[in-house]
Amino acid sequence: MNTRRHVLALLAAAPALSACGSNANLPDPIAGWRDPGAGETDPRRFALAHAILAPNPHNTQPWLVDLDDAGGMTLYCDLERRLPFTDPLDRQITIGCGAFLELYRIAAAELGQFAEITPFPEGEPTSNLDARPLAHVRFNPTANAARDPMFAHITTRRTNRNDYDAARIPADTDLVRITSAIGGFPGAAQWTIEPDKVAALRDLVWRGFDREMRTEGAQDETYGWLRFGRAQIAEHRDGLAIEGPMIPLFKAIGVLDREDFLNPGSTANKQGADEWRAKAESSPAFMWLTTANDTPSTRLATGIAYARLNLAATATGLAMHPWSQTLQEYEEMAELYAEARTLLDTGDQIAQMLVRVGYAEAVNPAARRDVAAIIRSA
Repeated sequence: MNTRRHVLALLAAAPALSACGSNANLPDPIAGWRDPGAGETDPRRFALAHAILAPNPHNTQPWLVDLDDAGGMTLYCDLERRLPFTDPLDRQITIGCGAFLELYRIAAAELGQFAEITPFPEGEPTSNLDARPLAHVRFNPTANAARDPMFAHITTRRTNRNDYDAARIPADTDLVRITSAIGGFPGAAQWTIEPDKVAALRDLVWRGFDREMRTEGAQDETYGWLRFGRAQIAEHRDGLAIEGPMIPLFKAIGVLDREDFLNPGSTANKQGADEWRAKAESSPAFMWLTTANDTPSTRLATGIAYARLNLAATATGLAMHPWSQTLQEYEEMAELYAEARTLLDTGDQIAQMLVRVGYAEAVNPAARRDVAAIIRSA
């Protein structure tokens, strides 16, 4: 769902992720976005090839899958791919898994397969995610699924971190169309283009970014998911890409080392922060998702809703970028978390996602691992 998610000072200066150019020894980290599932005879693998393109926090891709003899699929969380500091309740990781399930369902429907999703078939965790499955999915052999129009937008959906056109306000009709796409979500989708509220949210999300940049534990966690240069991007095919012709040089001279990244006063962080503040101030509209409770099943449902929200925005020609630092539950963010609840007027509801929406130049897709990397047994 960014989705959460974390906007990086250094990402602002980095060119968009691209294929690995002329280095034939490196795998193409964005190959999965081109004709996913081509040639697959197993509909589950076809669906998985699309599901791995789901939005997820820090691009950790926290998915593990078992395929069973009955044509079913069981989804687990890869517990090594969580974000324990900034996502201490595993809420955002669970939302990312919900987005995965929705893309799986949509892709299966393209083949006429009706995917029945059973959340937490062995019971919900009472605190953090554990080794039990998040969901079991089986194809109903007696039901045919209608094609979902959102399928056409899976490979063009992006998390767009570019500057937005602040003067080009999304139309009410488009925002209504986007929010209506979430269907039976057990919560609410709200949005605003009201100038005073947009200005307040711009300020809030910027201060959330700044707070996170000044919190060592959060920055340290993010640093572990940074991929510097084409070689690292191609090797890992996950995480947050920092790419550009000068990146190897910067790394060699220590400009992009861990110590530099953890220092909010470093030259790179100061420059990046200025650029990210401008991004926040360019936001013409915001959307947010709320729910009546915060159970693991509700978090999965939020991920399903956000996947559809992002796909519908893509279909409408709008860019979308989760900017949810102020909704994170770690101690250093508590003050801004309370302020976000007040500003969003959530009442007794839980704010699950906060995103900016608008028009922006297109971005290239983020790296993805192969389907084989997430299949634990087949």
